[in-house]
Amino acid sequence: MKTSKSLAVILITTAGLGLILAGCGKSSNKGSNPTSKTSMQNPTKDKTAKEALTSNDNLWYMNGSINYKSKTGIDAYKFDKAHNTVTIYSVGKMYKTYDDAKKANDLDKQGTLKYSFKNDSAENPVIYMKGKLSDIPMDQTVSVKGKVSGKYHASDLKVSGFKVVRNLDNDDAKQVLVTPGH
Repeated sequence: MKTSKSLAVILITTAGLGLILAGCGKSSNKGSNPTSKTSMQNPTKDKTAKEALTSNDNLWYMNGSINYKSKTGIDAYKFDKAHNTVTIYSVGKMYKTYDDAKKANDLDKQGTLKYSFKNDSAENPVIYMKGKLSDIPMDQTVSVKGKVSGKYHASDLKVSGFKVVRNLDNDDAKQVLVTPGH
């Protein structure tokens, strides 16, 4: 009787330990799966800032922070690498794709500017933009400072991009420049 109780305790302990280890293995798999999926959807992953900004055909949104609520809308930038131009729109919210914003009729075109890079840094470029916005001559610089990612709650979108400093009329403002992942 004593032997069978000891054997039962050993079997229960071994089975419990096996279940705990199996659970740990499943939870670590669950933790790594969304991360790899997210990184595949991140348009800035494995690209320099210069490459990410100019190789993406989607809108880039510039705002005070990812979920900053502006009364005047969000500035949306569409870079055209072939012509070194950037078209700036005002939109009410962030959209997953340029076509979604177009279908929602939420692209208020402000103007098209010529852009160039003022330095040779691939990771922290300084983008110089010059042209007319709403028929008013303007120029601005956007200095990339580092990467940022998060969730834009109003449209339930995962976004990634860069922390930037925008200099407009000699006034520096910390902003984010982000685009949704696909």
